Amino acid sequence: MKKLIVLSLLTVVLLGGGLLTPAQAQTPANDLKPTFISPTPGLYVNGWPAFTVSYPKEWVEGVWPGAVFRAGVPRPNLPPSPVLTIYVPLSPLPLEDWAKLLMPTYNMEIATDFMVRSDKPSRLKDGTPSREVELEYVLKNGPKAKDFILMTKTDLAWVVIALGADEGKPGEDLKRIAYSLTFQPGREKPVQVPPDVRAFLDMYCADFRSGDVNLAMAHFSDRYFEHGSTKAFIEQWFRNDPHFQQGSISCEATVTVFEPHGDKAYVDGFFLIKGKGETSAVRVPMIFRQIINEHGQWRWYGTQK
Repeated sequence: MKKLIVLSLLTVVLLGGGLLTPAQAQTPANDLKPTFISPTPGLYVNGWPAFTVSYPKEWVEGVWPGAVFRAGVPRPNLPPSPVLTIYVPLSPLPLEDWAKLLMPTYNMEIATDFMVRSDKPSRLKDGTPSREVELEYVLKNGPKAKDFILMTKTDLAWVVIALGADEGKPGEDLKRIAYSLTFQPGREKPVQVPPDVRAFLDMYCADFRSGDVNLAMAHFSDRYFEHGSTKAFIEQWFRNDPHFQQGSISCEATVTVFEPHGDKAYVDGFFLIKGKGETSAVRVPMIFRQIINEHGQWRWYGTQK
């Protein structure tokens, strides 16, 4: 299972930024809906882990491979700048090992000539341990860029807030956007789902525990698409992971957000998974997000609208 988790980081491509004053949330924390369901300019709301990040409401939302959210100032024929990019990758590694996970992706995908300007432990405003990093590099076929990255984690889920621009040194305004990151445990309480949805999640967990790739993939729609990943990608992901194929001791689904809409439904929360040889169970985000009812059967549908 660990290899599967680490492989998910290959989709993490960091290019971030922001220089204006973040917008402030006006809705009570427990009443917030994830941005995927109900977007609010100036506020990103994640499902699970439950957290928010404020940014200038004038920024324009975009799409970036592997990111759960991206917004910035668009420019003709150039990447947005400043720009905010948010990721929720999975890894068992500690925060201080961030470079082992993130730097190979930078090197492979987007840039050269790296220089780590700053790398130090930090804390969020609620005291949660975090780490902040300042990077400087040259974009492939582009200008020199500077990123300010704030990272923290809960169980295996990392939360990576990347802000970047290709002019100037990261300033306090940019850092305030990163440190607006706020966890909201009050939004992580389990919610009830219809019996057929519960049956779908329980059966997926049973087939996940078996380590049988074909059984697991039967729970994915042929139209599945999630941040650039297709059903074929997920299948290959499972087939390349010996830990998945060894099976798991336990898998239980906890739903913290459920919102039906016609033949689709947004489902968020976590799987509590204990792998063979592991001493304890860990919470793994429901990264597949949406389900769709096809011919009376629920299947994973991904993050597409």
